[in-house]
Amino acid sequence: MIPCLILLNLEKVGTLMTIQKSIHYFKASLESMQLSSHTIKAYLQDLAQWQAFVNIEALEDLSFEVLQEYLMHLQSTGLKPTSLRRKRVVLHRFLTFCYEKRLCDEKFYDYIDPIKMRKHKAPKEVLSTEEIEELFDYIDGQIAINEALLGTSNHYDYLYYCWIRNKLIVGILLYTGCRANEAVSLKKMDINIKNNTILLLAKGFKYNVVPIHPELLTLLKGYDEQIQLLKNVDILKVIDESIYMFPSRQDSGAHLATRTLHDLMLKLSGVLGRHIHAHLFRHTFASYCIAANMDITTLSSLISHSNPSITLSIYTHEIEATQKQNEIKKLHFDKRS
Repeated sequence: MIPCLILLNLEKVGTLMTIQKSIHYFKASLESMQLSSHTIKAYLQDLAQWQAFVNIEALEDLSFEVLQEYLMHLQSTGLKPTSLRRKRVVLHRFLTFCYEKRLCDEKFYDYIDPIKMRKHKAPKEVLSTEEIEELFDYIDGQIAINEALLGTSNHYDYLYYCWIRNKLIVGILLYTGCRANEAVSLKKMDINIKNNTILLLAKGFKYNVVPIHPELLTLLKGYDEQIQLLKNVDILKVIDESIYMFPSRQDSGAHLATRTLHDLMLKLSGVLGRHIHAHLFRHTFASYCIAANMDITTLSSLISHSNPSITLSIYTHEIEATQKQNEIKKLHFDKRS
């Protein structure tokens, strides 16, 4: 007869979570968050490299010594600091996922110390003109698809409204440089077509008046025209009764949640194949303004910075790059006579 203790141990061994299966679950989680295929592929490559090195099957067989051996190995490979940091971050994120989802009982991620990197002012990432065009083309495509199905069901009516709303939100982010919360909390009365201005409630409950760019004016007029095609009484009631440009579906007295905007950004990230977020439109607005030689004080006012020095500190690289481009044009070599 096999002792009960041995039977219990055999049962426990039989239910141990393998590293391979944990990575499979982690991959599914990344996909559910709609990370780009490129990002997920990079994560899995880093984890495969780690898995091959540790050569352990069960997740619970990990230990401080095993993880430290791998981290010391990475350190000895001469990787760039950014690559080294990325691999540690991926492993930390994976092990955190495993603990939070109860795939293991130990906080293995605590054994991975973060790398402190020297801070430096790097150029802000921005959207290219091609990417901006691609985003609007995609949104226009979604509008067209659901416009063709208008009136067939509440579902398609609401999808149509969501996409014409999304197009205007993206336009407001892009052509005003406002923050995410400033966009979703915009009130109808804050848009003054007659004076060609938008009133934004910025940080610190300060109001900021921004001129309406001609392209944004076109988007505003297009939104009004497209909303006329919507005949769904329930949706129109929420829109009409709300003081907000973008009301909450559940409560017309509240504005659209920033979480909904975040979800939209995740979807648009899939369109471009890279991670984008609402603040990226703000950086894009500011960077393009700098490239167009806009006065820094004016730009600072447009993006509601309390002081131009803040704008200068954030966009130092963009300003320097533009200045270099302008100054290099002054160089001329006289032809020999």
